[in-house]
Amino acid sequence: MENSKKTNIVLIGMAGAGKSTVGRKLADLLGLAFVDVDTLIEKDRGLPLQEVLNDLGVQNFRRLEEQTMLSMDFRKYVIATGGSAIYGQAGISHLRRSSLLILLDVGLATLKQRVGDFSSRAFVKTADQTFAEVFAERQPLYTQNADLIIDCNDRSVSDICQSIIRQVPDTFYHF
Repeated sequence: MENSKKTNIVLIGMAGAGKSTVGRKLADLLGLAFVDVDTLIEKDRGLPLQEVLNDLGVQNFRRLEEQTMLSMDFRKYVIATGGSAIYGQAGISHLRRSSLLILLDVGLATLKQRVGDFSSRAFVKTADQTFAEVFAERQPLYTQNADLIIDCNDRSVSDICQSIIRQVPDTFYHF
């Protein structure tokens, strides 16, 4: 599908990349609605994301995340995905039909600085994986699936949003 037929922006990237923060601001600037996949899961399950992850385990959580993406039929939205959404290729393909996928690219050191040891947030990984290993595993998947890659290191939310707006095809937001 041509970019001119895509009415959503989907933000992908690691936990701590700023998908929710940038997404809210970008939606406001473009006059679009905003939705966060993690928030949809929390509302659907009635539990904080970490509890959902603890209850389901990694593989079942990834399936739930993918099913959530497959159920989306939004138009004129900025959508913030969970960091592990990239594993759900059917869900990513579904979103791609109506969306531009934008990777918020942040280096490992910056991510660690932003979120510390991840004990305060849900982070989908197998028990034996380090954060650096998850980063190394996911980064090629993000890059392969992104229509646009935005370097977010040492940049403000406003600067990131302006960079996205400058690089998104003009036809995109002239619905």
